[in-house]
Amino acid sequence: MSIIKSKRYIKKVGLIGDSAVGKTSLIRRFVVDVFDDAYIATIGTKVSKRDLEYDLTDKTMYLTLMLWDILGQKDYTKIRTQSMKSSHGMMVVSDLTRDETVESAKDFWFKEARDTLGHVPVVFIGNKADLADDGSEAAEKLKRTAESVGMPAFVCSAKTGENVEDAFRKIGEMMISGDFAKRQAQPEGECGSLAQAVDEIVNDFCEQYGETAKAMDVVEKEFTRAKVNIHNPTKDSLLTAIEYLSDVERDLHGRDISEVNKLRRWKMIDEAR
Repeated sequence: MSIIKSKRYIKKVGLIGDSAVGKTSLIRRFVVDVFDDAYIATIGTKVSKRDLEYDLTDKTMYLTLMLWDILGQKDYTKIRTQSMKSSHGMMVVSDLTRDETVESAKDFWFKEARDTLGHVPVVFIGNKADLADDGSEAAEKLKRTAESVGMPAFVCSAKTGENVEDAFRKIGEMMISGDFAKRQAQPEGECGSLAQAVDEIVNDFCEQYGETAKAMDVVEKEFTRAKVNIHNPTKDSLLTAIEYLSDVERDLHGRDISEVNKLRRWKMIDEAR
């Protein structure tokens, strides 16, 4: 009897696009299957999480998507590009009822993602299909844009759920299989391996903390305090950060649980090469 291998990945995905195109609603629909049509101007970055499973021919892959809802105001360049950094994939969102947001997806957002991240997987989403005409010019323009750069496009509706699941599953598939996965899997020395350990540690802390958005705020604070450079992390700074995170957990869960968690994260660092 053959043994089915399995592997677990944690990937950061940023959602970018003009204000009010529906990035927050798309994430909400995908993560909790709820639509809220009240517009909320996202200030800074919100982080959500969902686990996916992919049954491939010879193995099962488990993927945790860390979804970063990145603000759409174009003036806040430094805040926005900082949020984009270290993303494994991007979703460029436009509003099919506003043609200018489709133009912006091509001329501004995709270009900024490429300039910031290089050649990472990108999925284009035309949202609010429930309000647009079938086969609208905006939808056709978005598809042509995606084809011109060799990336997929989805016509979606956060309100009805149309194609939302498919779009998010597609970006996950692109990150763990095919040419993009091969490029990301190439060895990058100690920094690359430590970067993967950072992903594991952050995800582990978020799972133990219980509220991803608040947990990410804690991680940012304690990583800054430990002087962790996420673009070139060192073992010493990460070990210090683990100590700080453990202190936070001691107050939440007690000493025994915090010590167990700390030892598990130490192992993640020790195994990095």
